[in-house]
Amino acid sequence: MKIRVNPTRMQLLRLKKRLVMSRRGHKLLKDKMEGLVQAFMELVGEYGKLRDEIDQKVPATLSMFMLASGISGEEAVTAALEETDTRLEVAINRKSVMSVAYPEVELEGFELRPSYSTLATSTDFDMASAGMRDVFPSLLELASKEEAVVRMADEIEKTRRRVNALEYVMIPSLKSTIKEISSKLEEAERSSRARLMKVKDMIM
Repeated sequence: MKIRVNPTRMQLLRLKKRLVMSRRGHKLLKDKMEGLVQAFMELVGEYGKLRDEIDQKVPATLSMFMLASGISGEEAVTAALEETDTRLEVAINRKSVMSVAYPEVELEGFELRPSYSTLATSTDFDMASAGMRDVFPSLLELASKEEAVVRMADEIEKTRRRVNALEYVMIPSLKSTIKEISSKLEEAERSSRARLMKVKDMIM
């Protein structure tokens, strides 16, 4: 696809400058995309490890709650949960990886204050509560990393589209237009030279 401009030397110079800038921008974007992909793969690895860890801890904790329900009764466990006061403090920080910003949720305080009678529930309930308290920070970290993975994937896709637009549309269009204008200017110069030669011959 050619760019519609007047075939003048001024336009030719402008297009050549645009071609230089487009090539430079293409290289910078390509380097950025490679860096993003590398950081993305590292982040996905961290996310996968954390997800595997949580996939083991959460079912184990839920199993203890189910065991407590089986021993003490579902009503007793439900009542104990309702009578447990929870204090939760989180901080949301802004983190950036390769200029891609995402929120990082950090647990600053998590406290369970049981006000239920320990005689109404088994020790499995206490162990389940402790397990949930231990796994909760990992859940917040997992949520942060998942949001980072999603945002970085979006940025990689945007950068890839820009790289492709420059590589397959803009740069070829500029090169084609420059070639066409150069050809027309050379043809005009040859015609002008031929006319000058004719005038010179007539004068001679």
